[in-house]
Amino acid sequence: MRGLTGRAWEAPGGTAVARGSYLRRLVPTIAGISSLTAFAIVGLVWYDYVSTRRELLGLLRDEAVALRETVAAAARSNRAAGAAAEGQLAARLLDNARFLRELDRRGTLTESALADVAERSRLFRVHVLSAQGEREAGGPPGGRRGGAGRGFGGGGVLAERLLRGEETELVTDVHASRGGQGERLAAGVRRDGGGAIVVTVDASVVAELQRPASLHALLEDITGSTAAIAYAVFEARDVRLAHGDLPPPAAELSVSASTPAKATSQRELEVNGRPVIEFVGAVPLDETETAVLRLGMRLDGVRAAEGRMRYRMATSMLAATLLVGLSFGTLWWRERYSALSARHARAEEALRRRDRLAAMGELAASVAHEVRNPLNAIAMSVKRLQREFLETRTNASLEDRAELGELLSVMQAETERINRTVQQFLDYARSPRLNPQPTDLATLVSGLVESRRPLAETRGVRLATDVVRAGQAVVDPDQLRQALDNVLRNALEATPTGGLVSVRAHSTAGEHHVEVRDTGQGIEPDKLARVFDLYFTTKPEGTGVGLTLTQQILTAHGGTVELESRPGVGTLVTLHLPKALPGGDGA
Repeated sequence: MRGLTGRAWEAPGGTAVARGSYLRRLVPTIAGISSLTAFAIVGLVWYDYVSTRRELLGLLRDEAVALRETVAAAARSNRAAGAAAEGQLAARLLDNARFLRELDRRGTLTESALADVAERSRLFRVHVLSAQGEREAGGPPGGRRGGAGRGFGGGGVLAERLLRGEETELVTDVHASRGGQGERLAAGVRRDGGGAIVVTVDASVVAELQRPASLHALLEDITGSTAAIAYAVFEARDVRLAHGDLPPPAAELSVSASTPAKATSQRELEVNGRPVIEFVGAVPLDETETAVLRLGMRLDGVRAAEGRMRYRMATSMLAATLLVGLSFGTLWWRERYSALSARHARAEEALRRRDRLAAMGELAASVAHEVRNPLNAIAMSVKRLQREFLETRTNASLEDRAELGELLSVMQAETERINRTVQQFLDYARSPRLNPQPTDLATLVSGLVESRRPLAETRGVRLATDVVRAGQAVVDPDQLRQALDNVLRNALEATPTGGLVSVRAHSTAGEHHVEVRDTGQGIEPDKLARVFDLYFTTKPEGTGVGLTLTQQILTAHGGTVELESRPGVGTLVTLHLPKALPGGDGA
C-alpha cells in the first residue's frame, strides 16, 4: 500500500490531487467549522442554563403570586366577616331604637320599659333626649356607667344630628369607647315631637372579628408547614403580621397602592446563611386600602438544580467535542460520495421517465394506428355525401339542403379535430430527429425571451434574463427553442400581474443549464408527479402536451428536466443538457 502523499486521490470537485495535499487543505476548514460548532454548543448550553434558571425562578414567582392571592382572599374574607357582623349588629340596634320610638309614640316608654328592653337586648346604654338635648330617661342598665345629653362618646355626634333634624335614623361605625375600655356601636332615631332616642351596644366581638386573626393563623401555618417559604410579612394601614425566619433590617422594596395587583418586585438576599429570594406585591383589601405582602422563598432547590446543570454542561461539552470530531469525519466521507449519489439519483429518475415515455409512445402509436383508419373512412364518407347530396341533387328543399350541409360540416370539422389529436399521438410516439449543430446558448435563450416579451407586457409580468455564463452547446436549436418556449409560456401564464419570470442560462464543466423561475401559484405536491404525463394539465385551457414534448426533446439530447414547485411561492424548471450529445457530438 502506498504512502499518504504518493497515492492519487479524487477530490469532491472531481480533480485528481495528491491525498496528503487534499487533506492539508481540508484540515483548516474542518478546524474552523469545529471552532464555530464548539462556540455554538457553548452558547446553546449556556442559554439552556440561563433559561432553566429563569424557569425555576418563574415557578417560585408563580407560587408567590398564588400565595399572595390566597392571603388577599383571606384578608378580604376576614374584613367581610367583620363587616357582615357589624351590619347585623347595627340592624338589630336600629330595630331596638325604632321599637323604643314606637313605645314613646304610644306614651308607654317608662324607665321600667327601658330597663326591660336594655336587659333583653343586652344594650350598653339607652338615652331618651328632649328637643333641647337633655336626658329625660335612660342610662346604663344594671348600674353601668354612662352619660347624659351631649358628649356621650360616639353617640354624641349622632344625637346632635338627630336633634338638628338632619337625619331621622342614624347608625355609627364601630368606635372606641370614650374611656378607652372597649369598642361601641350606637344607633339613634328622631322622636316625633323632637328629641332623640340613642342606644349603644358593646361591639368588642365585632371588633375582634375585624382584626386579622384568621390571617395571622394562615401566615403562621404557611411559614411553619412549608419548608420552601422562609418568612411572610403582611403590612396594612394599622397592622403588621410577621412570621418565619425574618431577614435582618434592610432597604425594603417599595410597593404603593397604585401598584397593579399582579405586579411583583423581587430581590435576592441571605437569611442566616441561606439564599432567599423575596417577592413583594400589593394585596388589595378594598377600593380604598391596599396592603403589602412580603414572601421569602428559599433558593436551596434552585441552587441544587444549578449545580446539576453545571455538571451536565461540562458532560455535554465533552460529549459534544467527541461528536464534533466524529461528525466531521462522517461529513468528509459523505462529501466524497455526495456528488456520485446525486448523479445516480438523477440517472434513475431519467431512466424512469424514459421508460414511461417509451410505454406512452407505444400506446400512442397503437391508438393512433387503430383510430386513423376508421377516421379516414369517415372523412371520405362525409366528402361523398357532400358531393352526392349537396352538389348533384337539386330536388331537395332549401331547408333540407341547409340542414344537411350543416350536419356534414360539423362531421368534417370534428373529423379534422380528431385527426389533429391522432397526429399529436404520432408525433409523441416518434422520437424527435435531431439536427445538432454548434449553438450559442446565450443568443438562443435571449432571442426566445425577447420574442415572448410582448406576451409578458400584455399580462403585466416582468421578464428578466441572465445569460452571462452561458457557453457554446451542440444542440438542435429549433427543437431546443421549442422545448424552452413551452416552459417559458407556462411560466408567463402561471404568473399573476406584477409578478416576475426570470430566465438564467449558464454552463459548468460537465453540463449546460437553463432555469426558468416564476412567482406564480405553484403546483400542489400531489400533482407534481404527473406534470410530464401526456394531456395532464393544471390550466383550464391547457392541452397537457407542452411539458411532455419538452421532456422528449431533452431526452433525445441526453438531458433531463427537473421541476421544483411550492404552492403560493412559484415554480422552477431546470433543463440540463450534456456537453456531449448521444453519439459523440459535443462542445
